[in-house]
Amino acid sequence: MIEVREATFYYPCRKGSPQLLFEGFNLLIPQGSYVALMGPNGAGKSTLGKMIKGLLSPSSGQVFIGGQPLRPGEISPRVGYVFSNAENQIVASVVEEDVAFALENRGVDPSIMARRVQDSLRLVDMEDYRFHPPHLLSGGQQQKVVLAGVLAMESEILVLDEPTSMLDLQDRQEILDLFAKIHGQGGRTILHITHSFEEALRAQEFLYLDNGRVSFFGTWNDFFDRGLLDNAMRIALPPILELIQELRERGHLIPNAVRSLDELRGFLLRNPQS
Repeated sequence: MIEVREATFYYPCRKGSPQLLFEGFNLLIPQGSYVALMGPNGAGKSTLGKMIKGLLSPSSGQVFIGGQPLRPGEISPRVGYVFSNAENQIVASVVEEDVAFALENRGVDPSIMARRVQDSLRLVDMEDYRFHPPHLLSGGQQQKVVLAGVLAMESEILVLDEPTSMLDLQDRQEILDLFAKIHGQGGRTILHITHSFEEALRAQEFLYLDNGRVSFFGTWNDFFDRGLLDNAMRIALPPILELIQELRERGHLIPNAVRSLDELRGFLLRNPQS
C-alpha cells in the first residue's frame, strides 16, 4: 500500500523563493493496484513517484510504504523505480551482473542471489542474454534488464516513470505486455507514469494530477461514466477513442465500456441499428 499524508513539497529555485508544488497532498493506493498516472507537464507526476521511492522527501507530511513511514532521505528498498532511459540505470558490463548489482550491495547470500537473478531474467524473457553486454542490446531489452534488477530485489511496488517513451513501437508493446504479466503474476502495486492515454487504459485505475492536485482517481468505468473527457483535462486521445467520441456525438449509443477497435467492431456487429 502507498499512502501520502498531508505532504507539502517545494521545488528549489536558483533565484527567488522555492516554488510550491504539493500542499496538504493526500493519496492512498491500495496494495496490488495497477494505477496509470497522467497529467500535464509540471503537474507533479515524477515528483510524486520519487517521493514514493524516497528519492525526494516532502517538506512536511509523511509518505508510508506498506504502513511504514519513510524517514527524510530514506530510499525505500520495497519500491523499485524504472526511468525512461534504461541505459542510464545500467551499471555493469554483463547482463546478469547488472541484475545482481543491488543484491550484492545488500549482501544477499550468493546462492539466493543466483536464484533471484535467474528467476527475474526468466520472467522478463531475457534469460538467454544473461552473459551479453547490456550496451549491445536494444532499448526494449535494456529496459527489461533494468526491470529484472528491480524484480530481483523483490520490490513490492513498481514506479514506472515513462518507461516506454524512448522505445520503438514493437519494444513498447512488449514492455507494456510485460507490465501486465508482472502485475498478474506477482500482485505487485504498479504506478505507471505516462503521457499516453492509450497506455494508461491498460491499467485498472486512473490518477490524474494537475497543479499538484488530484483531479481524478478511480476506476476507468467511473471516469467514463462521469463524462470526464469532456472537461478541462488536457488529454490527447488515441484515434480509436476519438472515433468512438465522434460516433457518440452523431447519435450512436455506444457504451462507455467500448474503448478499443475490437470492442467497437463487436458492438456494432451485435447492434447494427445503434
